[in-house]
Amino acid sequence: MHISEDRISHLAHLILERLWRDDLADYSDEARTLEALKNSITSYFAVAEEIDETVRKKLASYAQAKVPGSREWEILYQKFYQEEMARRKW
Repeated sequence: MHISEDRISHLAHLILERLWRDDLADYSDEARTLEALKNSITSYFAVAEEIDETVRKKLASYAQAKVPGSREWEILYQKFYQEEMARRKW
């Protein structure tokens, strides 16, 4: 899944606002904090995309799961996704 820079920026601003409003964190440089949030969000989605690609390749080798969207495919997808996340200690 590709997330646009605008969407990442929007999410980062929402998180920053929530941290400030709920008094969960103090930051001295809002621009640096915002940049760190954007980098974290970008990294998260990059890893999630890698995991998705790995799982889809693995599913392609399963005869009973050839139809994306089928119940069997979805069950195996979730199982393999969780296994891959655990393998990466995510």
